[in-house]
Amino acid sequence: MSNSRRNLKAEDRALGLGQPISRRDFLNSTLIASGALLTSGVSPAQLLSQEDWTGYGGVGDYSSSNGNTYSIVQSGHGIRNGDFETLPAKVIDTGETYDCVIVGGGISGLAAALFFMRQSGSGSKCLVLDNHPIFGGEAKRNEFMVDGQRLIAHQGSAVFFQQYPHSFLARFYESIGLSSPKLEYQTWGGTDSALPLSRTPYDMVGSEPASYGFYFGAKFGQRPGVWWTDPWGKKLQGAPISDALRAELLKWRAGPQKPDPRPKYEGDEVSRRLDGITLEDHMVDLYGISRETIRTFLSPVEGGGSGLGPDVLSAYADYAADLLRPLESDDTDQMFPGGNTGIARLMVKTLIPDSISGANTLEDVSRGKVNFGLLD
Repeated sequence: MSNSRRNLKAEDRALGLGQPISRRDFLNSTLIASGALLTSGVSPAQLLSQEDWTGYGGVGDYSSSNGNTYSIVQSGHGIRNGDFETLPAKVIDTGETYDCVIVGGGISGLAAALFFMRQSGSGSKCLVLDNHPIFGGEAKRNEFMVDGQRLIAHQGSAVFFQQYPHSFLARFYESIGLSSPKLEYQTWGGTDSALPLSRTPYDMVGSEPASYGFYFGAKFGQRPGVWWTDPWGKKLQGAPISDALRAELLKWRAGPQKPDPRPKYEGDEVSRRLDGITLEDHMVDLYGISRETIRTFLSPVEGGGSGLGPDVLSAYADYAADLLRPLESDDTDQMFPGGNTGIARLMVKTLIPDSISGANTLEDVSRGKVNFGLLD
């Protein structure tokens, strides 16, 4: 055992900080992102000093909580630096007591609070602590006013699946006000032909219709940049890429070049085999395309938006989400206008009914304003 591990405080050792880190743990951590920043020639300190770190947050309840803002990152560095190991002198004992204290107001923290309050009975008190201006964790959204119209987009957690009727999750959704687990979407009522639109960020990846397009900017010699619409219908003809690259992208678009057995459950023979190779190796073998094409064009697509590339993720990562779908249907992927903020807001509304204006319905909870005075 190294001296650094031997000298750990008891509370740090209890958290597992003295345990060795395996290669997989390391590669699946945010150290990958840190390495990418360092190789760009900009140090983290320089990056943090830039005024545009936080960016524009839009309007509405989430305008001051658009992701990991500068203040949140600084707080994280304070934890790393040990700034909070001792209580500051200005802390005041309010004399409040709670039966349960939950650290983190994301989906899991809110669900824990909800289950505790339901099971502990009346008179119990629960406190949820969070270091962001609004609850939700990864399930947050941004709102923008564009030409007088309010547009809503998710920050992170986006999709939820339609569940088996009477299952645990179906009953939970109903208990927080999501009584119709299959969402109804607005239909086009204009005189012109309707544009095919994706209901989630993922369900049209690789099969984008004619109304979609690719943007080619300065990296492709285009100044100003150009939109190339209906890329697959045109078979990428005329796009500012080489013939070899066009051929490889079309091979990927056409689908696997060999049988692609899919896992039926986590831990079966297929899933174990996939988990033993990288997603990149799997794609090279399955589609017959180069690593350069995968890393340059397909990394943001393949891997489920996990933040890591297919050269790091196991091949199983490309199939894992499919095993969460309980129903065999093409329309089980669903999404609120702001991603899974809808789930978070429904739980908060259930815990504190007056915390969000309006009724406890999907529409009102999505559109209502948060009463922050009842949350602090």
